[in-house]
Amino acid sequence: MDFILFFIVAAISFAGSIHIGAVNMAVVQTTLNRNLSAGMLVAIGGSIPEFIYSFLALKGLFFIQENQTIIDSINLLIIPVFLVVGLFYLFKKDDNLGDKKPTVSNGKVSFFKGFSLGMLNPQLLPFWFFMLVYLNKYFIINDLSARYAFVLGTGIGAFGILSIFAFTAHRFDKQIKVFIRRYSINTLMGYVFITLALIQIVKIYL
Repeated sequence: MDFILFFIVAAISFAGSIHIGAVNMAVVQTTLNRNLSAGMLVAIGGSIPEFIYSFLALKGLFFIQENQTIIDSINLLIIPVFLVVGLFYLFKKDDNLGDKKPTVSNGKVSFFKGFSLGMLNPQLLPFWFFMLVYLNKYFIINDLSARYAFVLGTGIGAFGILSIFAFTAHRFDKQIKVFIRRYSINTLMGYVFITLALIQIVKIYL
C-alpha cells in the first residue's frame, strides 16, 4: 500500500511540475547555456523543496486531524481551490524560454539556483497540504512508512520531470523552444485540476 501511495504521489508531483515555471526554465536554460550536468544540478536543487514543503504539509494535517469539522471544511475548500488553479492555468500564457540567459559558474551555484527558486515557490506548501487532505480519504498516512512514501514521492516525482526537461533540452536544444511555443502545457494542467475538482464534488455529494 505504501508503494502505491509513493507511486501516486510521485505521479502527482511529476504532473504538477510539467508546467513551465521558474525551476523548469532554470533547468532548461542552464542546460542550453552550459551543459547537461549543470542542468541536472539545478534539477536536484529544485526538487529538494518538495521534500521540505510536503513534510510541513504532513505536520499541518496531523495538527488538525483530530477535528473532523476542519477536515470536512477543507474537503469542501479543495473544490474551489482546484477550480481556481485550473482556470488560472487555462488562461495563463506560456512563458518564453528563449528570453533569459542565466549564467552559472560552478556546480554549487547551479544547485543553489534550483534550490532557491524551489523554496521561493509559494504554491508548494498549500498544494501539498490540499493534496494530502485529498489522498487521506483513500490512504492511511499515519504510520512512519506511509509518511516516508508521501514525502519521498513528492521530491522523486519533481526530479523526474525536471531531469526530463534537462535531457530534452540537451538533446533538442532548438526544437524544445519551438515545441513549447506551439503547444500549451498550461492548458493541459488546467483541465487536470478542473477534473480533480469535479471528482471531489462527486465524492462529497454523491
